Amino acid sequence: MNQKYKIIFFAICGTLVLFAVANFPYLWKNFRYHTSGPGIASPDSSSFSEKVEPNALWLPSLNIQAPIKYVEEASDDAFQEALRAGVVHFPGTALPGRPGNVYIFGHSSDNLWAKGDYKTVFALLPQIKIDDLIEISDPEGYKYVYKVKETKVIAPNDAQYLDQKKNEYKLLTLQTSYPIGTAFKRFIVIAGLVE
Repeated sequence: MNQKYKIIFFAICGTLVLFAVANFPYLWKNFRYHTSGPGIASPDSSSFSEKVEPNALWLPSLNIQAPIKYVEEASDDAFQEALRAGVVHFPGTALPGRPGNVYIFGHSSDNLWAKGDYKTVFALLPQIKIDDLIEISDPEGYKYVYKVKETKVIAPNDAQYLDQKKNEYKLLTLQTSYPIGTAFKRFIVIAGLVE
């Protein structure tokens, strides 16, 4: 192998190592998901009159549990601050269980040095399947169950999925950045309320 090819080979290897180190939490979550057993149990609540932990989200099939944070303003600073402590409800969208579209977003992979415990909370979101259940609770602690209807990759500036559909439907949309380590696109999950 001549010197030129050795340099290219080591440059590629070095880039791959840096990528793996920078995205280790994301890669580790995916590894654990593919090698572990069943997901987490969601809180037991068979009726709407039973209360659970308020402002929470559960995706049992993906082993995801996170607090839902509400922000007053739709600004990057407010979003980034809230994302450190959980997933974020987009202001002006429906509340859990109500008519309209509940829009919640979270990180799939954030900078290694970034603060917060939820930097990779949605790392596994692209693994979700149609008909999987998503459970969320409202500020009063009432739990609502949504069933996944559709997933797609969209442009980062595609705001049509924030639409409230004239409050004719009860939807939940989850969003995260895609692909790993970038914000080039968004991966979204659209689910309908199980009534």
